[in-house]
Order: sequence, then C-alpha cells, then structure tokens
Amino acid sequence: MDRSDQKDFFLCPDHPVQRRYEAIRAIVIEERPLKDVAEEFGVSYGTVRNWHSQFLQDRRNANSPPFS
Repeated sequence: MDRSDQKDFFLCPDHPVQRRYEAIRAIVIEERPLKDVAEEFGVSYGTVRNWHSQFLQDRRNANSPPFS
C-alpha cells in the first residue's frame, strides 16, 4: 500500500497552524536546529524562533499552545 499521500499530510502541511505545530515538534522532539526547520518549512529563521519562543512562554505560563 502506497502511503505517500498520508505521509505528505505530516511532512508537507498546508494549513498554517499545522505547519507551526510540525515545525515546533521538529525542534522539541527531534531536537533539530531552528535554521534547518525554517528551511524545511519555507519560513524565515526569525519566524521559527518566534514560534518556538512563544511556545516556551506559553508552557511556562501554563497556557495552551496556539494549535490546541
């Protein structure tokens, strides 16, 4: 069974919220450098840095992440 379409849903997210989720996941779970994540998701380094920073701040303040 070819699962490339299923994999593309996660590897090539179209929805902005899902893109943000997958980028933050790559940083936190896979421990990938922000620069690499930015390149993969086609956004600037600053954008990824801001996403990650906001995620960390939300966790410190016990707020729900923006994608929940």
